[in-house]
Amino acid sequence: MPKLSRLKEIKKKLRLKKKKEKQLIYIYQSRLIESLKELRIPLLLLHFSLSVGTLGYMLLSGGNFIDSIYMTVITIGTIGFGEIAKGTDTPAGRIFTTFLALMGIGVFTTSVTVIVRLFLVSDVLNIIKYIKMLTDIEKLKDHAIVCGYNKTSAWLAEALRKRKIDFVVIDAREEALKYLQLHNIRYFITEEPYKKTALNSAGIHRARYLIANMEDEAKNIAVIATARLLVPDRNKLFIYSTAPTDGTAQKLEELGANKVIVPDKLIANRVFSYMLHEAGGYVSDLFDRIAYGEEADLEIVELLVQSGSSLVGKKLKEIDIRRVYGVTVVGIRRFDGSLDLTVSGDTQIEEGDTLLLLGKPSNIRKAMDFYKEVLI
Repeated sequence: MPKLSRLKEIKKKLRLKKKKEKQLIYIYQSRLIESLKELRIPLLLLHFSLSVGTLGYMLLSGGNFIDSIYMTVITIGTIGFGEIAKGTDTPAGRIFTTFLALMGIGVFTTSVTVIVRLFLVSDVLNIIKYIKMLTDIEKLKDHAIVCGYNKTSAWLAEALRKRKIDFVVIDAREEALKYLQLHNIRYFITEEPYKKTALNSAGIHRARYLIANMEDEAKNIAVIATARLLVPDRNKLFIYSTAPTDGTAQKLEELGANKVIVPDKLIANRVFSYMLHEAGGYVSDLFDRIAYGEEADLEIVELLVQSGSSLVGKKLKEIDIRRVYGVTVVGIRRFDGSLDLTVSGDTQIEEGDTLLLLGKPSNIRKAMDFYKEVLI
C-alpha cells in the first residue's frame, strides 16, 4: 500500500509538471520570480544595517530596544530627529551614528538602483499585468479563440463584443500587438497560434469556437491540425477558417475544420442574392444580417439533436418552445439531409435532426441552456 501511494504521488507530480510546461502563465511566473530575485541584495543590506544599528544602539543605551531601533531607522533613512537613545550623545555614540548614516546612504543608493533597473529594464510591471490577464483567461468558458489579428479579425471581434461572447486573440506579430492595444482587445496572447502552449493558455479545452484567420495558408493548416489534435471532438470545439478556393476549403475541412469559407465565393453569392431581389433587396438584406449576426434583435441558429437527447421522439407541440422561450422552429434538417419547412405542432423530432430556431438572441440562449444540445 505505501508503494502504491508513492506511485500515485509521483504520477500526480508528473501530470502537474506536464501541465505547467504547457501553460504560459507558469513561464511568466518563473520570469517574475527570477526578476524579483534581484531584490535580495537590497533586502539583505537593509536587514544587515537594521541589525547592526539596533544592536549597536542597544549596547550604547544599555538594552533599550525601542529607542535603539527607532534611532537606527531615522539614521539610515537620513531623517535625523536628534539623539534620543541614551549613550548616543557621547563621542562613541556619534562615531557609530556617523558610520551607520554612511552605511544607510550606501543601502539607499544600491536599493534605488536595483529597483529602477528591476521595474524599468526588466519590465516587471508588464509581466505582472500579463500574468493577471492569463489568470483571467483561465476562468473563461465557451469562449472563442481568434488566431491571427487583421481587418477580418477586427470586424469579428466587434461582432463578438455585441453578442457578449468572450474571445482570446493569439498573434505573435508586432504590428498585430499594436492594433490589439489600439482596439482595446482585453485578452490576447503574443505567441504563434499553432503552438500547443499558446492554444492551451488560451483555454482551448474550455473554448467553444476557434477561428484560424492567419494570412499564411500554411499557418492556418498548422493551427487547425494542432487544435484538432488537442480537441478531436468536432461537436465540442467548432473550428472555422478561410481559403482561396473550394479545393483548399475541402482539404481544411478534411483536416479538422468544421467550416471553411471562400471569401470571393461568399461575396459573389451575397451580391447575387441582391440581384434576385432587385425591388430593394430587403429580404436578402434581412436574412443576410440575421445569418451574419448583424441583426441585434433577431437570430437564427441550428440545434443538433444528439443520441440520448430529451427531444428525441417528441412532437413540437410537446416541447412548446415558442410559448416557453419565445423561440420558433421554422424548419428541420433531417438526418438524411432533406429540409422540412412545413413543420407543425405534430411534427416529430428524431435523432440526428437539426432544428432551425428563430428568435431573439437572449431567448435562444435561454433555450440552449435548458436543452444543452449542440449549437451549430
